[in-house]
Amino acid sequence: MSKYLRFGISAGLLTLVAWQTRWDDVAERFAGMRAGWYWAAVLLLALGLTGSARRWQIYAKELGFDRSWRQFCTFYFVGMFFNLVLPTSVGGDVVRAVYLNDGSGRKWPAVISVLLERASGLLVLIAFACVGLFFCPFALPGWLVACVWGSAAASLIALIGMRYAQRWPWLSTPRREQLHSFVNLFLRPDLWVRTALLSVLTQAAGIVVVWCLAMSIGLDMPFAYCCVFAPMLTLLMLLPISVGGMGVREGGMVLFLAPLGVDTGSALTLAFLLFSVGAAISLVGGVLYLIGAAPTQLNPAAAG
Repeated sequence: MSKYLRFGISAGLLTLVAWQTRWDDVAERFAGMRAGWYWAAVLLLALGLTGSARRWQIYAKELGFDRSWRQFCTFYFVGMFFNLVLPTSVGGDVVRAVYLNDGSGRKWPAVISVLLERASGLLVLIAFACVGLFFCPFALPGWLVACVWGSAAASLIALIGMRYAQRWPWLSTPRREQLHSFVNLFLRPDLWVRTALLSVLTQAAGIVVVWCLAMSIGLDMPFAYCCVFAPMLTLLMLLPISVGGMGVREGGMVLFLAPLGVDTGSALTLAFLLFSVGAAISLVGGVLYLIGAAPTQLNPAAAG
């Protein structure tokens, strides 16, 4: 999708949400915010990212990349920084692959390692949403239930499709080999055992981050419902229809909190806080990038 169209969609969604928002409600929520919950969310997100870095390290090692956990953590935080400054929600993934490759000529194995780490986390995230449906203390609207089960069905179809796509004759030999490498590693039982607990912990941390932010502004949100809507909001923000999820995050928050009877101002406040937590962690990555903490040809500071 054209970047200009993405800018237009983000601007349109933000304008729509802003038009329907009572800004005095937003100011009131911010004024009464409890800082302890907010900083707990920041800490949890940082810890969750270190767990994601460890999961990435496991997959990357299987593809021949022997780097320390500290290096993977640095790459991950720098990737978060580029997610913030680039007009896409996956720009940081590209940067992570470039850092891991680092001129070694193994671009595609580096890309595959990033995709494996992403896919593992997304599957567990969708599983959280499915489990949350059964424990939610109130009836959910049909469209939200359909979103959850539709996402689960789409994931299953994608896994089956990738398994059979390895045999499609219209794919070039290098692409079939790359797809074969991805599927074999992703479906290896021993790797699932080694990464499953990490995926559960890291994705649970992300959900708790949203719950902590809700608590910081006094929203009475059942944790089970947070397990349902937070994964769906994440998936929505990954769609390539906006600039870094802007507008989609705010509009999605309003949409998903409507079943709780949360007003637009409170939902928008929560969206702002969620963005600010991610931005705070991203700025740490920006500092690491500027000081050349992750040596690579991508980084002018390190090259100098």
